[in-house]
Amino acid sequence: MALVHMRDMLRHAYDNQYAVGAFDVINLDMLQGVINAAEACRAPVILGIAEPHFAHFSLETFAPAVEAAAQNSSVPVAVHLDHASHLDTIAAGIHHGCNSLMIDGSNLDLQGNIELTRDAVAIARACGLPVEAELGYVPESGGELVFTTAAEAQGFVRHTEVDFLAVSIGTVHGRFAGKPKLDFTRLRQINDALNIPLVLHGSSGLSDEQFHRLIAGGIAKINYFTALTDRAAHLLRDNAKNGGDDYLNLFSGVRQVVEDEAGRLMRAWGSAGRAAEVLTQCAPWTLVDHDIHFKLPTDDPDEEALIAEKGRQILSRIPGVRHAATAKAIDEHATYPSCWRLQLTSESVIEALHQNSDFQAYTQRYFQNHASSLSALSYRHAAKL
Repeated sequence: MALVHMRDMLRHAYDNQYAVGAFDVINLDMLQGVINAAEACRAPVILGIAEPHFAHFSLETFAPAVEAAAQNSSVPVAVHLDHASHLDTIAAGIHHGCNSLMIDGSNLDLQGNIELTRDAVAIARACGLPVEAELGYVPESGGELVFTTAAEAQGFVRHTEVDFLAVSIGTVHGRFAGKPKLDFTRLRQINDALNIPLVLHGSSGLSDEQFHRLIAGGIAKINYFTALTDRAAHLLRDNAKNGGDDYLNLFSGVRQVVEDEAGRLMRAWGSAGRAAEVLTQCAPWTLVDHDIHFKLPTDDPDEEALIAEKGRQILSRIPGVRHAATAKAIDEHATYPSCWRLQLTSESVIEALHQNSDFQAYTQRYFQNHASSLSALSYRHAAKL
């Protein structure tokens, strides 16, 4: 399994002065193109699933494909929920397989951004996930840019305890309207104040020389989307002009242009050839199975089914619970004839389960003797060899 903790991945990049590419993907062609590039370059990579793109795919159906691509890759991969603006989105992203997240409160005032980010960090920490936030404002092309200051960044990180910070130093989301003017001095000041991996949003249109200076200034994660899709759109227009008369012909070659562009960037950013050493430095992202065996104080099978289902629903709503099912023992005389089988994002969720106020109230209501009526076992998934 090459799905790894992004905290470890970016710390290695930051300490060794290179940057990992974070490519938002919106379909299978982009997904496979980015993975192919990473494997060809032997580079760590981040697959992004962005809330602003949810209109183009279903998170519930697309995220499992992204997770499977990460798990089956031979290079280190993290699956990142990008630009989440709501706590509900964070819970959904964690539930569907993202193992890192970005909460974006950059459109709020400073206090609002801090409060939203702190709430997101609390959810993520309980699930074992690292968090990226944005301070300052990186606008769409033509919008008003709000620069990040070192003093505000230092206070923001202290109050929120985020792992990574996206900074505003002159880039824009989308396409630059003119020549990019980046404030490298500001970046150096922020880096000196924080000493954590910094993130660049709005990287399309920058030169290799600018990327090198940004990485030297503390950028360890570079988000890249617009120019990647521009390459794909250019190919689609060429295919249409050259007689692409059906869907398959029209989209022929998209995967390859994505692979070519992503690979070029991996080499430019210094992540190419780093996969083996990163794998030795990163903890694998392994899920946990947690079984709660129980015996309900009723002999009515219909009542038992209703009570068990209520418990399953409460457990399934706890952040970090990927899956919850109720099972019955084959041996009807078993000490614990029923079981909730849970899949958790990490071991840290186990404590959150038993401290959850809704679940505590449920057990107090339906179980006469907690010690003799409930029993739990946890199992860590083995990493693929």
